[in-house]
Amino acid sequence: MNKKLNLLYFSATDTTARVVKEVGKAISDEVKEYDITLPGTRQEKLVFGCNELVIVGVPVYAGRVPDFLIDYFEKVKGNNTPAIFIVVYGNRDYDDALLELKNYFEANGFIGIAGGVFIGEHSYTTKVATGRPDIDDLKTATKFGMKIKEKLNGIEDCTQTKKLIVKGNFPYKERKSMPQIAPETSDKCIKCGVCAEQCPMRAIDFNNFKDIDVTKCIKCCRCIKGCPVEAKSINNETLNKIIQALVDNLSTVRYEPELFI
Repeated sequence: MNKKLNLLYFSATDTTARVVKEVGKAISDEVKEYDITLPGTRQEKLVFGCNELVIVGVPVYAGRVPDFLIDYFEKVKGNNTPAIFIVVYGNRDYDDALLELKNYFEANGFIGIAGGVFIGEHSYTTKVATGRPDIDDLKTATKFGMKIKEKLNGIEDCTQTKKLIVKGNFPYKERKSMPQIAPETSDKCIKCGVCAEQCPMRAIDFNNFKDIDVTKCIKCCRCIKGCPVEAKSINNETLNKIIQALVDNLSTVRYEPELFI
């Protein structure tokens, strides 16, 4: 089964991108990437045909697919297009995110071939799932890609494949409302503009980098991790308690990837 490979992913802190690319590399050397992390990349409609293969990768936000991505995914259509679904979570739980991702894409003309769950360093703290995906995770991603390639080679008509079953519940876990907070900017700021340019939600003012719209901020921490002088940080009592609970309960726990194929 020779399919043109496409990678479609949102990856604010690069963990999801690393996993998706590693899986894709094991399937084909020729790929087309759709990095939908920045808002300008989430405007156009995408249509994939039956002779294409799509790997979709998203981070897990509180056990769900990020809600703003659900709105965008309405613009992504398939035509009996085989797809691989990948979610990356910060070492707590992925809950219903993989099932939710699969259901949305299958409802839009895609056929699930495989699903993968991987772990990435938590966006709030480097003390939870530190450095992940690590070497072992990426080796697992490579083997996953090889198994998918083998499966595809044995399929003549993907519409006749057995329905993909993954973990998750429906109705999905209720979305939690997070406090409306945003990173603060210290006097170390050199006004380089990287934070504003790289914000996935255009929440940072291009003229005043200290001005961040809390109603748009998704607390992905891309601006914090990407600042060359470490001028951005979040200092909020509610969020600090959440971070401390994550560290207390999960900093010494190692979960492994889960694969469905």
